[in-house]
Amino acid sequence: MNTGIRVGALNNTKLILFEGIPGSGKTTTSQQLFNHLLEDGVPAKLYIEGSEHPIDLPFFAYLTQYEYNDLLFKFPQQAEWIKVNSIIELDYVLIPYKEPAPKPWNDELIEYLKSKEFCYSDKPVVPFKIFKRVFYKRFERYAASMANTDTVTIFESVLFQHQIHDIHRLYPEITENEIIEYLGELAVLISPLNPVLFYLTQDSVKESLEHTAAIRSKPKWASSKTIEYYIKRKGIELEAVKYLPFNTYILNNSDRDWKKMLDVIRTTLSLENTTLS
Repeated sequence: MNTGIRVGALNNTKLILFEGIPGSGKTTTSQQLFNHLLEDGVPAKLYIEGSEHPIDLPFFAYLTQYEYNDLLFKFPQQAEWIKVNSIIELDYVLIPYKEPAPKPWNDELIEYLKSKEFCYSDKPVVPFKIFKRVFYKRFERYAASMANTDTVTIFESVLFQHQIHDIHRLYPEITENEIIEYLGELAVLISPLNPVLFYLTQDSVKESLEHTAAIRSKPKWASSKTIEYYIKRKGIELEAVKYLPFNTYILNNSDRDWKKMLDVIRTTLSLENTTLS
């Protein structure tokens, strides 16, 4: 079977999402798909994890407009860097502090921005309703920016994994139903890009995490507490899949046959978009 994705076949799909628990093959499969899209002549971008991301917000500080203006006053040597790299909205500002690094470097500035960390901290800097509003804007702006392009973007862990982890850590009072509802709202915002979501899964969460812990030298991933958490998180994700407003595919790769998995994904994308176009 020819599983190549012809140029133009993906006109309807401008966003491909990979989700699943750690060790499910998201990074491997998304990287392989990205390479094959380019080989097939499809313009594509891949975002795994990192600070420079069109939606995700790792290592970003959240400041009010007042705090932002005060920051510019306190750090005049870094003011230009702050202005260039900040994401400025009507009543708040997001500032990265790892990549790109502040120029010139200033330890006091870094410590201040860390204290305002939006996602990767143990305590929230904003109420949950503001947390949601920030991501609504991120998803909405991204969808608008990509609406008139031919580029296909691949995201790993953006819709489910990072969102759920952050909510569990920062807002433990939020219920599963509230999380699922919120994920559905984010999905609606990117639905104009005709996304396709591939959820990668294995038969056993315990076996998957033990395998991942061994190959990544992270024994805590195989602890009973971690396994229990990911069983719970997988349940939330599989329930959330049911309510997404676009096509989703749950793919079992317990055999970790990445070539077979890639062939299934490429065939799915070709057939789906040939039908829809």
